[in-house]
Amino acid sequence: MANDNKYWNLEDFVDSLVVELDKTRETLAIKAINKPLTYTVKDLAIDLNIFPTFDGDQIRFITAQPGQEGASKVNIQLGSITDQQVRATTKISGLKNDTKIEEIGVDTKTQKKLRKLGVSSVDDLQAVEKKQVDIQRATDNEIDYKTLANQIQKSRRNQTPPRVTAVSLALDENERPYLHVKGENLTLDKQYAPVTVINSTLAEVMEFSASELKILLNKDHITQQESELIMTFDPYTLVKMNIRL
Repeated sequence: MANDNKYWNLEDFVDSLVVELDKTRETLAIKAINKPLTYTVKDLAIDLNIFPTFDGDQIRFITAQPGQEGASKVNIQLGSITDQQVRATTKISGLKNDTKIEEIGVDTKTQKKLRKLGVSSVDDLQAVEKKQVDIQRATDNEIDYKTLANQIQKSRRNQTPPRVTAVSLALDENERPYLHVKGENLTLDKQYAPVTVINSTLAEVMEFSASELKILLNKDHITQQESELIMTFDPYTLVKMNIRL
């Protein structure tokens, strides 16, 4: 009965075939230790009688039962490929520092558009940018590149959050008091100057880098023994802490 069959997609079907072929190669590799002359599958061809369906996004197939008419014939041929060819033509996925597009909060529609362009990770997108390709124009303005860029920056910031290791009180060469904040990943983008607030009063940042901030103090900042310090390093990070002056 046709109803006993389940729909399947081409990707899963081919993946299953490849796995089985890999198992055969692994078996032959062991057998070749004692049997130098053996046989292997060089190419595989399969004819399928199927009924395809398309939902506007995915193509799925169901195998025709014996005697059913109107089915389409699909011929699938698998050829061999060497490890050198794979390394030369294929990007390794799942690298630790390679963030997938779906991991940065991109909507499903944008993900699909980027996938059609061969972009599935942040590294892929950077490679396209280096070639001076305008993603927004390439997709007929269906992708808001500014929003996408902000999502990427936010994702990168989440991977390298700021960490304060020490806060101390010091004097500059003009005997003015300042807070010396030390840490890691504080200000990573020079186009964003950090903004600091002490006890709801804006404080001037004298110097800043990824490892330290020097915040100038005045009499309005030193009004109580324990003060609230708020530091915004970029549009994606904010650090709030209580300090004793």
